[in-house]
Amino acid sequence: MENRTQHAPPAFGAGKATPEEIVDMLEDAAAEVKWKLRFQGERPESDAINQVVAVVRARLKNPQATLEDVAKLQGTTLDEMQTWWHWS
Repeated sequence: MENRTQHAPPAFGAGKATPEEIVDMLEDAAAEVKWKLRFQGERPESDAINQVVAVVRARLKNPQATLEDVAKLQGTTLDEMQTWWHWS
């Protein structure tokens, strides 16, 4: 597929997929969605997909992580994020 790396799916169940493999698959799926729906570049849809990936990545490390936690890690706040692309 264009502009993305394909990751072999790991076997699920009994803890066989590592957090890194899950993130790799999620990023791969996000890239495919953005490519096929033409959401490349700085677009609201692409940003939203990226935030979902970031929250899942954070929750794999800390199941209690929130979008607010991710915003802090990105050097911003949820209130500021909501102003991006007129999301507020």
